[in-house]
Amino acid sequence: MTFFISFYYLLICIAHLCAMPFLLALSFKQKYKTSIKKRFFFPTFFQESATLYWFHACSYGEIKSLQNILLSLQEQLTNDEKILITTTTQTGYNLAKTSFPNAIVCFLPFESFIPFWIKSLKLKNFTLTEAELWLMPLVCAKKKGATTLLINARISSNSYPKYLKFAFFYKRLFSFIDKIFCQRKIDKKHLKTLGAKNIKVFGNLKLNEIPQITKHYQKPNQELWLVASTHQKNSQHEEILILEQILKILPKDLSKSPRILFAPRHPERFHSIAILLNQTLKTHKLPPLAIASKSSIQETINAPFGLIDTLGELNNLYSISSLVILGGSFLPNIGGHNPIEPAFFGAKLISGPYIFNQKSLFMALQNYTISDLKNLAEILAKSDLLEPTKITKKLDISKIINTIKGTK
Repeated sequence: MTFFISFYYLLICIAHLCAMPFLLALSFKQKYKTSIKKRFFFPTFFQESATLYWFHACSYGEIKSLQNILLSLQEQLTNDEKILITTTTQTGYNLAKTSFPNAIVCFLPFESFIPFWIKSLKLKNFTLTEAELWLMPLVCAKKKGATTLLINARISSNSYPKYLKFAFFYKRLFSFIDKIFCQRKIDKKHLKTLGAKNIKVFGNLKLNEIPQITKHYQKPNQELWLVASTHQKNSQHEEILILEQILKILPKDLSKSPRILFAPRHPERFHSIAILLNQTLKTHKLPPLAIASKSSIQETINAPFGLIDTLGELNNLYSISSLVILGGSFLPNIGGHNPIEPAFFGAKLISGPYIFNQKSLFMALQNYTISDLKNLAEILAKSDLLEPTKITKKLDISKIINTIKGTK
């Protein structure tokens, strides 16, 4: 095992050096401007005398899924204990900084830095989330005497064959994880075949999220249909594909039609999506898009067609939406998005068929609709027959907190 770890560390150091020119070029892109530099060039080294509970979550959604656990744990900490949160994306970092001002928050350094980064830290526990499987942090945490957990673990049927190709690697990696809380029985089966042990089927932590409203908007006189968390895959844009289906069933008198509001997933796409949506609307001789950054969000909501090109508004919009079309699910290999938030507010929920990353969450709902693009217009034409989506399951996170604290 020692030879394997040494050889692995040598490989990632070589990979790090070889990737430097590409990473340097990537660091000039707005999306990666801070994260690349902090992960691969100038990681945040810090001195801390407190004993740390270290949590790593990849991005915004994973940080959100940890919120109840971190808030509950924070209440139980002694004066010489702190929470350390690492993430790999700017959106995850921003959410962690604003949600947990008393925690230490930083970008996870690349694995070649980890032995030096962790050297002076006192670790009580190291917790990874979902599919964030990093060997060097686990190895170094175990050398520090920390307990190690993987929570909200998932290995979808789509990604499982890829994991199997590297089963020899994951068998060694899982030997450094003390306990796993996974989402579904199929996840447990996949994890066991990869060498994982001490696995408990727990459910998806996102079931315990309580969506927060930060601004209250007035419902428009018409229904509000929110097309949320949409993606691009190659040259296909979910926004355009969905809009084309919506336009098939809208009445000619737009004063009687639902307000159609788009909230794309990635900020870097806002400008290009606005152009494409406007081109589509112009082709159908319809009024142009109202864009939130050019007018108030309330005005954008009231317009026949609107685009929200700012972040942090989804829950505010879910709370006044009568129907939500949840993106990331109409094109293959994205995996869907969290349906709990719109369901929490009782919106009618329609999702595409590609939801392999969210199946455990959909299993906890009732009255949702799965539709491909071909049938979407027909379903939307009968939307008045749809029932509000409801959440039917909750989780007891105290089991995870007790494990993290070492009291169970």
